[in-house]
Amino acid sequence: MNYDQEKIGDVNVIRIKEKQLTSNEAPDAKTALLGLIIGDGTRFLVNLKDVQRIDSTGLGALLFGVRQAEQHDKDIRFCEISSRVQFLIRIAHLEEVINFYKTEREALKDFRREEGNG
Repeated sequence: MNYDQEKIGDVNVIRIKEKQLTSNEAPDAKTALLGLIIGDGTRFLVNLKDVQRIDSTGLGALLFGVRQAEQHDKDIRFCEISSRVQFLIRIAHLEEVINFYKTEREALKDFRREEGNG
């Protein structure tokens, strides 16, 4: 899976550079997410701006990331999800599980706000 990674404050921002996240890309996505989550850092933001198409396997990869983050007591969030991908998340009733924000800036602001309260 092609992605860029940047550390902003204490948040690891992962920008997925794939047009789709389907059965072809999902195994690599799971491997990459696991590697990031078990590595350094406790807060992760996955930017899906470039992802225009996702299938159930791709959604499974995102859920895998959420489960791994929970198991390792880490926080993972998603942002800049296309309307198509948001639609699939909603019809799968996953909007309570996949925490997502409209923009990267909004998500980072929320991380900082929570840091101030915690």
